[in-house]
Amino acid sequence: MLNKLIKGALLVSVGAAAGVIGAMWLMSDSGKETRENLSDLASQAKEKIHQCCEKVKEEMEKAAKEAEAEPAPEV
Repeated sequence: MLNKLIKGALLVSVGAAAGVIGAMWLMSDSGKETRENLSDLASQAKEKIHQCCEKVKEEMEKAAKEAEAEPAPEV
């Protein structure tokens, strides 16, 4: 499950970056408007990436606690 979560976070990051690049090419606003729009898009992408990283962190902490609670295997 953790592996899927990490892959999902990476996909969101790549998607956000692609969206920002695509927006740069497609915008036909003035320079000031374009910079404002790109700034907004970058802020949104940053927030999404932060949320994904927090989810990964929470899942890793949960997995670590579960691993600590399991008895050690007998050798």
